[in-house]
Amino acid sequence: MRSIVPLLLLVLLASCSSARYATGPDSERIRAMEGFRGRIEAVEYPTAEKNLSRRRMVVYLPASYATDSLRRYPVLYLLHGARGNELTWQERGQVFSCLDSLVAVGKAAEFILVLPNLNNYFGDKDYKNGRAVNATRAFWTVDGEAESHFVDEVVALTDSLFRTLPDKAGRALAGMSSGGLQSVYISANHPEKFGSVALFSPYFYPTVAALGHRDFYGGLWKKLAVQFADLPAVDYAIFIGRHDIFYPHVRNIDRKMTKKGYPHRLVVTGGGHKWTSWQLFFRDYAASVFQ
Repeated sequence: MRSIVPLLLLVLLASCSSARYATGPDSERIRAMEGFRGRIEAVEYPTAEKNLSRRRMVVYLPASYATDSLRRYPVLYLLHGARGNELTWQERGQVFSCLDSLVAVGKAAEFILVLPNLNNYFGDKDYKNGRAVNATRAFWTVDGEAESHFVDEVVALTDSLFRTLPDKAGRALAGMSSGGLQSVYISANHPEKFGSVALFSPYFYPTVAALGHRDFYGGLWKKLAVQFADLPAVDYAIFIGRHDIFYPHVRNIDRKMTKKGYPHRLVVTGGGHKWTSWQLFFRDYAASVFQ
């Protein structure tokens, strides 16, 4: 496994029909997400994961969703990083107000935004209604268990509950930091599912925790070859700051992808591995995806 110990040190330094509306300790935080043009919903759903019985995701529905009952919408699935959960992208990144402002001035298409929770938990008691976990554990336990169920549970559930465009062209997947790692492999394992992929400050090689899921977290370059050959072509973008801890790694990946002829967009800014960068990355991507 490549650069596992240095990677961990860097991370430590970087600081279905049975779904229902979620209730519990975080309900007040959900109710606080008001005042947007779009509608916010929290959905709790059953999972087939070996340790958990249920998970939760937060969904942003565009303003026209309630009035245009015949319209179907594309979906962006946005994954959090270490120390995050299904609420973090809104609470730290203000993505709902960002979408509102972009759509209001005609700089972005309307789409459904899904914020899932892809932390690994040791059981329902440990889950505690989707709480965030500390950075070391969150990153070190990215093992493929939650990710392996993502398409069958999160994507299929979203298509069943909401008026989506349920095809490759109507789906995008993005994630930051360890969520970028998860996005790399989820999309590579399901090349027919996502027409657009965006990685914010990502790393491409998993930790040793994933050794038990080599079917999911293995054979990356062979899977990428299939993904980039699958038509319609995937729109693939990588965002990174020059001061990001993963910048040298991303540049190496960029060179290798270019050498192999995999079309992709590399966006380099002056920022680091922090929310000011990820907010800008999201705004850039949200303005172009589904246009």
